[in-house]
Amino acid sequence: MTDSRIRFNLHQVDHLRQYCQSISTRPFVARGANLTRCPSCLMAHDACFCDARVETNLPIEIVLLYHRDEIHKPTNSGRLIADLFPKQTHAFLWSRKDPESKLLDLLNEEDREIVLLFPDVEKKNTSFEVNSETSPSSTKKTTLILFDATWKQASKMFHLSKWLRNYPCFNINVEKQKAFLVRHAKHDMQFATAEVTAMALNALGYHEKASQLMQYNATFNQHCLMSRKRSGQVKANT
Repeated sequence: MTDSRIRFNLHQVDHLRQYCQSISTRPFVARGANLTRCPSCLMAHDACFCDARVETNLPIEIVLLYHRDEIHKPTNSGRLIADLFPKQTHAFLWSRKDPESKLLDLLNEEDREIVLLFPDVEKKNTSFEVNSETSPSSTKKTTLILFDATWKQASKMFHLSKWLRNYPCFNINVEKQKAFLVRHAKHDMQFATAEVTAMALNALGYHEKASQLMQYNATFNQHCLMSRKRSGQVKANT
């Protein structure tokens, strides 16, 4: 197997994970912690899926706001976005009161159109509605912000982030997107971060990029299962 450390440069999610490891007071112990993992895709070596990773460019930018627990998980799907679109993906730890200055600087850039990719159920924000027949602003760089966490954690992060409340929320018509999801895999409508992003890209008209991300996510899921089976074998043999 080709060494992925030679093939791929570290992207922002990788750098954020390394930073979190450096400041952590105790190690994060994931399922299968005793496995020898690929340093790039984080799967067990015999479940490595680095060959499926093809870096490309995205017409918009993505900002991932990570819950402190999510960044360490080998099963985190947000990193798939950075795998495919490393130059357009930013990653930061979420903070309720003290967001990083680099993040605030990015959000304050005048040439950006900032949109939260999260349903504003209280309808306090003006929604940023788009479908496959509409286009994002041609004068500003569309930048989508996602909370990368479990749904329960993400909901809390959204409601506690008063510093983000003035940005519009991107309304994805799930009914219109179901056909897109079904084309790629059987689905129970429980969305991972990568899938939500793919739905947004599809709604914005970037169909090829959306399909690429969904296919990569499907490969990731298959290899996660392989890695879990390998973890079970390791546990049984110890």
